[in-house]
Amino acid sequence: MMKETLKIFSEAHEAVKTIIKEMSKVIIGQTETIEHVLMCIFAGGHILLESAPGLAKTLMAETLSKVLRTDSKRIQLTPDLTPQDITGFEMPVFGTQLWVTRKGTIFTTICIADEINRAAEKTQAGFMEPMQERKVTIGLEDLPLDQLFTLIGTRNPIETGGTFAIAEAILDRFLVNAIIDYPSLADEKKIAVGTEDLSKIDIRAVCGKEDILPVRDFVLTPGYIEENHVMVDYIARIIDTSRPQHTHLHLSQKDTSYYRSMVSLSLASPRATKAYMRAVLVFSHIILGDKMILPEHVKTLAKSILRHRLILQSEAEYSGLTTDEIIEWLLNRVPIYRSE
Repeated sequence: MMKETLKIFSEAHEAVKTIIKEMSKVIIGQTETIEHVLMCIFAGGHILLESAPGLAKTLMAETLSKVLRTDSKRIQLTPDLTPQDITGFEMPVFGTQLWVTRKGTIFTTICIADEINRAAEKTQAGFMEPMQERKVTIGLEDLPLDQLFTLIGTRNPIETGGTFAIAEAILDRFLVNAIIDYPSLADEKKIAVGTEDLSKIDIRAVCGKEDILPVRDFVLTPGYIEENHVMVDYIARIIDTSRPQHTHLHLSQKDTSYYRSMVSLSLASPRATKAYMRAVLVFSHIILGDKMILPEHVKTLAKSILRHRLILQSEAEYSGLTTDEIIEWLLNRVPIYRSE
């Protein structure tokens, strides 16, 4: 069983390396972001990207769909958009008593929800069922989405005019929140002389969903990793400590008071614990190709897993404190191994 497991992960790791190599022909200087997106696909999750405009988020989805032999669509979120624009609706056939279903943009494999925070909460609710259940209910009919359906939500942290807060229930459904920074000077020069026309770049398809889904099913198999595994315990304690409403063994009374003064709410539900575990499994075995899950893997993903799930107090925001700094503070106080 162990040899079979290692073989599955090793083959998936080699495929990931090839995917990154092919995508890097188009998407320059964003290897870490590509790794996060692939991690979400293999872990069965969705990703929230934060970046300024013009950093190739749509191009990344188009390139990814070509490399994975899938399709992709983009939804530009606006304040006047309705949930039906996303999911679809029923409409009558003129001159008859028949109704037909018109599917929305969500019916694709790789879906980019561009500037999701420009949509009102009512419109954002259109993503809840697809993200959690991978299906859409239109009228009395349940319509399944592609098994590999992955939502890439984007948020522009610069502009605030005409935007809305992303609903907490939506935020918790994103597996990770990755931040895309501007490229280095060397990468920017490569981008300046390159092309965005995929038809002019020799990109080959590496694998398809028939290759990815068996690996995902294996990762999501209940009991694949035992609940008393030291890394499972470490992840659960990090999530538990992130909840300011709890009293924690790892925080002194002074630290607890400080944390509660900085963080008003944690959206890290048991769903987040499960997501964290899946992400670490995929990151360590498939993205990095390691045979063991190490504490460094857990720490590396902590900010991506938690930064969109911690709601800071207004005083913390005014002082310039960031969620990443709070997460770093937490990691320094949660021991890797539980002291008996």
